[in-house]
Amino acid sequence: MSQKGSVSAKVYLRPLLYSLLLAAGIGIGVGINIPAKDKFSQILNIIDKDYVDSAERSRLEEDAINGMLAELDPHSTYIPQKYVEFSQRQLRGNFEGIGAEFFIFNDTAVIMSMAENGPAMLAGLQLGDRLIKANNTLLTGKDLDNHKITDAVAGVKKTIINAVIYRRREKRSFSVNITREVVYYKSVDVYYLADATTGYIKIDRFAANTHTEFLIAINALLKSGMKNLIIDLRDNGGGLLSESVKIANEFLHKNQQIAYTLGLHRKRENYAADGKGVFKEGKIICLINQNTASASEILSGCLQDNDRAVILGNRSFGKGLVQEPFLLTDGSSLRLTIARYYTPSGRCIQKPYGNNIEQYRNEIYRRNEKSDTLDSASISGKGFFTNGGRPVFAQGGISPDVILRDTIADSTEIETIMPGLFYSRMFELFEFDECASQEKYLKIHSKSVVELVRNFEVSDQMVMRFISSAKKVIYLRNLRYSKKTASLIKKHLKATFALKIFGEKG
Repeated sequence: MSQKGSVSAKVYLRPLLYSLLLAAGIGIGVGINIPAKDKFSQILNIIDKDYVDSAERSRLEEDAINGMLAELDPHSTYIPQKYVEFSQRQLRGNFEGIGAEFFIFNDTAVIMSMAENGPAMLAGLQLGDRLIKANNTLLTGKDLDNHKITDAVAGVKKTIINAVIYRRREKRSFSVNITREVVYYKSVDVYYLADATTGYIKIDRFAANTHTEFLIAINALLKSGMKNLIIDLRDNGGGLLSESVKIANEFLHKNQQIAYTLGLHRKRENYAADGKGVFKEGKIICLINQNTASASEILSGCLQDNDRAVILGNRSFGKGLVQEPFLLTDGSSLRLTIARYYTPSGRCIQKPYGNNIEQYRNEIYRRNEKSDTLDSASISGKGFFTNGGRPVFAQGGISPDVILRDTIADSTEIETIMPGLFYSRMFELFEFDECASQEKYLKIHSKSVVELVRNFEVSDQMVMRFISSAKKVIYLRNLRYSKKTASLIKKHLKATFALKIFGEKG
């Protein structure tokens, strides 16, 4: 989620609460004479005093605020006080904790990734380990959620967590002490020369240190002889607009426009290049997919509108709303949509939205039900042109210059077969749990990704074991074997092995 400017000290809780009554349609009764001013607080006071049972005031307030914000747009959100610092850390790109990312599987917290040389890794934990207990907090059961895990593992640096771990591969449990530290997560996690003159840089998100990391990557590639560049923004959900703008600046000549924002109560704010970029001439390809969102859409849209890059992939998510944080009196925070993003050609990249947030988020899975090509009948916005006069389109998101059919088939066909499987992390989890011996064999007999692709075939038996494991997730319980399902699962299992053995290059 994008952040614009610094945290405001202004308190906007009261005027928002005024609008609650209209949004929620609360009736207070004909016989009660209550002035219009601050009705919400007065209603809460009446509930405190006269309601038949006890009612938790803070919960009522938060539920009402969340209900009101749901009437506005999918990206305006309320953040309780205890999660404000965690939310800010996500944008800063650093945390005080153990340096592990978890996935809830079978009512248990599973370690899916670890920061390099972070506390969890230094304590000897492995991918696939189950975190059963952290100090006195049991991390299993049907009530387990991400907030509960975060509360248990995050904390002040140099404090110790006594963790109980279950290692499924070895079928054993053990205890280990983990010392919390400040953990930094890279947002530019892989870069290399794809050939003698073509560089490749993958950007995972836009945090406070992304531009710095990007400069390190691109300067290293330039020293190695890079002439052309591939920027990979696939699955980049966005982050700080300021970092996206700084990276776009590296590719443009002075005064070329990067983006602008505009809202009912916000004047137009323009972002333009200063001409000091390090890569203003070489050719660029930018990879996007349906999970490329927000700040990453600003970068790809800017490169497209300035005829600076060829955009490859399939249409991006379509998140073009700007959120600004407002600190409330109790320490909680409101991230309110205050403007829209626009690309240099004037396109607003925000896709249509209603009150159904799940439908809005899952729209990317339904795109394969209709043509997502650039035929005139499917174009909702017309009359947009790049600096060079090429027509570009406003369908919600960034439409690529070249659609990669394999990318669309790969990501959306599997969602048609079983929504949620492609992004469930089951492929990684299955490799962690089931494939230790196979992984060791591949490490010995595959010296390169090419050899792995040529020499390794996923068996039907492995597919059946995968399906059996995946069905333990409640929303995957209807997964069934078919030739199409097996073909897609085999493809992604092979990719998972390549990732594990050869890293991001794999």
